[in-house]
Amino acid sequence: MTDRRFLHRRRSRGQRGSALFELPLLVGLIMIPFGLLVVSVPTWVERQTAARDAAGEVGRAIVVGGSPEASLASVERGYELPPGTLQVSYESSFEGGDSVVVEVTVAMPAVELPIFGSFGHLTWTAEHTERFPDYGAEQ
Repeated sequence: MTDRRFLHRRRSRGQRGSALFELPLLVGLIMIPFGLLVVSVPTWVERQTAARDAAGEVGRAIVVGGSPEASLASVERGYELPPGTLQVSYESSFEGGDSVVVEVTVAMPAVELPIFGSFGHLTWTAEHTERFPDYGAEQ
């Protein structure tokens, strides 16, 4: 009759000490980058939403004759973004029935850490099309 404790110890001899190397690799190569991604994603989503909102607001301001700069500044204040975070460009012939295409580019940090600040830089562009009304158009 064989002793089961002896067989168990004998099979596990090659496994001894492997956790010493695996745990730091798990933390360093998987957990830390994943944690940084999880912390940064809400900032990316907020900035993308701000760019979409700004594109819509600027497009509507152009069509109704308002100030595109004031609309852009209003969105930046509403999202508590530093001035100049959103950059706008648009093109149109400004005639009835024509459309204006507004592009808003937002600067986003690549990594946002709550205590240490932000690192890196990404840009994302939102586009919105707004149509000028057909004043006096035949229907």
